[in-house]
Amino acid sequence: MSEVNTSTIQEPYLKLQCSLGEGPFYEEDTGVLRFVDIVKKEIHTVNVQKGPKSHKVVQLDDSVGSVSIIDSQLITADIKGRSGEYIVGAKYGFAIFNKEKSSLRYIKKIYEDDEIMAEKMRFNDGAVDSRGRFWAGTMNDFHVEELQAEGVLRDDGPCCVFRLDPDMTLHRMIENVSIPNGMGWSPDDKVMYFTDSPSKAIFAYDFDVEAGSVSNKRVFFQLGDDEGGVLDGCTIDQGGCLWVAHHEGSRVIQISPQGKVISQINIPAWKATCPAFGGLGFNELFITTAGVEDDDEGKPVGSTDNGSLFRIQTAAKGLRSNQFVMEGL
Repeated sequence: MSEVNTSTIQEPYLKLQCSLGEGPFYEEDTGVLRFVDIVKKEIHTVNVQKGPKSHKVVQLDDSVGSVSIIDSQLITADIKGRSGEYIVGAKYGFAIFNKEKSSLRYIKKIYEDDEIMAEKMRFNDGAVDSRGRFWAGTMNDFHVEELQAEGVLRDDGPCCVFRLDPDMTLHRMIENVSIPNGMGWSPDDKVMYFTDSPSKAIFAYDFDVEAGSVSNKRVFFQLGDDEGGVLDGCTIDQGGCLWVAHHEGSRVIQISPQGKVISQINIPAWKATCPAFGGLGFNELFITTAGVEDDDEGKPVGSTDNGSLFRIQTAAKGLRSNQFVMEGL
């Protein structure tokens, strides 16, 4: 077995107490990293060139119309040609968030014909491909009810990965999903990766970049039965390696294109949620984490900075995030 290169972050970049830090996204044009606390309804920003003193928190109102803004902030992507707005996977579908006004408007709802299902579901993770199409996966909303079997046992269940095209057409792409997480593409656009957290597995698909289609599903990486926790959000570097948050594993692992763990970054926080590359050279990794309750079973000793944001420089450089392309709007 080859040796795994291990780094350890001793202290957080931002000492926070996020209940559920998620969705880190580096804005290349501004040098700002944005992320959210889903539970506390907060949007956090920090200019990574200016440092921690530039950290700002926006406390959001409970709702805009009938939707909680923060429910929309887990999945975000910049829009080509629109610096003041970004697209989000919201409670009821795809929406546009205006940074200055902190306002939200829907451009595509996904369960319009079923009010009950619309309340039960929400987006959990997603990404934009190189052709500007937004892929995002839905799951049962824990705030409404506990995770159900629907979508796990049926190929036509409501939980799936959708693809929103620039012309606003919506397509169901991956069925039989429970908790969708970490999505991304290889640098050559030939492989799409997708994580379904309860399975402890990352799946790979052959990807047709022109058609935007996937085929030939197989297991790319499987977390061992003896390893606690699950795989969460991920990002991909220019060499084609995946960097994956190990939720309840206190680390981020780097997985080679061959599916082997080649390095890991240990952090003093139990519930790593998502990594993202950023910084001037795209060689800095930012890691969001979730808070830990006193009665959480399995909480390790030394997990002292739960809910904080971590930062580390890496030898690898990340792929830049693709922008959503929106035609005619």
